[in-house]
Parts: sequence; C-alpha cells; structure tokens
Amino acid sequence: MISRSTLIGALVVVELGIAGLATEAIAGGSISRPPQFGFGGGAFGAGSGAPDRLHRSFVAGLAPHVVIDVHDVDVVLQADSGSAVRVDETLQRSGFVSGDVPPLTAQQSLDVVRVSSSGENGVHVVIGSFQHELRITVPSTARVEFASAGRIDVSGLRTKLLAHIPDGAIQVRDHRGDVDVSTGSGRITMVDVQGSDIAANTRDGRIYLTRVGADRINGSTSSGRIVGVDVRAVDGTLTTRDGRVVLSFTGNSDAIVSAHTGAGHVRVSGFTITESDDQRSVLRLGSGRGHFEVSTADGPITITPGASV
Repeated sequence: MISRSTLIGALVVVELGIAGLATEAIAGGSISRPPQFGFGGGAFGAGSGAPDRLHRSFVAGLAPHVVIDVHDVDVVLQADSGSAVRVDETLQRSGFVSGDVPPLTAQQSLDVVRVSSSGENGVHVVIGSFQHELRITVPSTARVEFASAGRIDVSGLRTKLLAHIPDGAIQVRDHRGDVDVSTGSGRITMVDVQGSDIAANTRDGRIYLTRVGADRINGSTSSGRIVGVDVRAVDGTLTTRDGRVVLSFTGNSDAIVSAHTGAGHVRVSGFTITESDDQRSVLRLGSGRGHFEVSTADGPITITPGASV
C-alpha cells in the first residue's frame, strides 16, 4: 500500500513539472514533445530505460589529434604514457529532472579522434542535482583542441593545448608545452605549467597562475583579479580592467616590468625599482632582457619575489 507521504511527494513533483512547462510556454519555448522525468536518480523518461552512456576506446598512436566539441558537458582530460584514447561519459542525477540530454559520439578518422554532442543539454527543471561529465584519457603527446565544453580540467599534456570555449572554468595542471585558452565567462587556473607561449583570456572571471613560466605570457580579464605565485616572466602582459593584481616573480625571471593602475596603488618589494610613484612602478628582473606589463584599470598591484621554477 502506497503511503500518504509518498503520494503527496509524487503530486508535488508532477505539479512542479507542469509549472515548469507552463513557464516555458509563456516564455515562447517549444513543447513539441512530452517532458521526460527522473525520480531519485532514476532514468530520464517515465518508465523508460536509461540511455546508453558513451564508452569508447581508440588505438590512436602516440600523437593523435583529439577534438572535443561537447557544448555544456564538463570534461576531465588526463594524459598518460599510453597510445590509446579512451572516452567515458557519466551522468549523475538525483531528485527531479525534466528534459533530455543529447547523445555524445566519438569517432576516429586516421589520426583524428573527434568527440562531439548534437546540442546543448535540454534539461529544463532540476530539483535536486544534475551532473553530466566526460572523462577522456589521451597520450601525453596528443594534440588536444577544445571547441566547446562546460568546465574543463586538463592535466599531464606535453604538447600545446588549445581551448576556446563560450563559457565555463578552465584548469590546466602539470603541463609542458604552449597553452592558448579562453572562455567567455569563468575562472582560469594554471598550476605547474611551463612552455614557450602561454595565453589565458576570460571576459568575466579571475586568473590564477601558480608555478607558471614561459618566454611569453599573456593573460587578460575584463572583470576579475589576477593572482600569480612563482611566475617566471620574460615577455608579455597580465592585465585586468576591474580587479587587484598580486604577483610574485621567480628569481630566474628576466624582464623590465612596468606596473600601473588607474585607481589604486602599486607596491613593490624585493626588486630594483627604476621609476616609481603611487600608481606606477618600473622594476628590473634579472638582466632585464624582456618587457613585461602588469596593469589594472581599477585596483591595487602588489609585486614580491617568489621561488625559482
């Protein structure tokens, strides 16, 4: 016999689903197909089986080209010493979820492995939790390119990483090689990254650099602070239009650093300063071979010595 509390809970869930559909209809959304529902971690679709998740493995050699275009699906990419590309999809949900999830596909053509989605998640109402994630393992020398994703976490690569996504946080760890990443909205974090050319750009988010070194580093954000710990600088820029900048440069940096703020103070300790006032300082790192610019339109700047990396 079904308890009274179970019946009341089911009715509440159905009413919430109907309310969600009504809201979508008022907003002009399409409701050409009936909603799909999940209860307590169950499958989408009342009474239907769970859709198959993507689990594929490819023998791709030591330097495959891996292209990832999965819209808003979170991606964790780990590099190892093997020669295979492995792709595993997970979907976790609890409570009430209405909508659908487009299937993911993985295909190989010669040395290119492409992982893609037919569209963004069609999930409309979540009362509980919903997480859609893709875990990808690649050889450490793979050429990895992101065209779209949700949150990105990449570690272990030994070649250039290219990732330009519409939105979402980007994290790069234990990387040896160039980096070119950007996001429309989200934090960019790099830890233990060494290369020749490193670029990190976000329109709305913070930038965190820890043990990052390159001949050229360019990082910019329109809104958010920049924090760098043990940064090896030669040429490049770190700039924000709205936020504080806190940096420690390594002893093997080699640049003339120009730091200026539109509103705030520049504070430098532990380095030779050649020019200085409240809002601008010029200092020399090493022999001063390169030129490095640090700036913010609104916020203070603090520069101190760091460790060598």
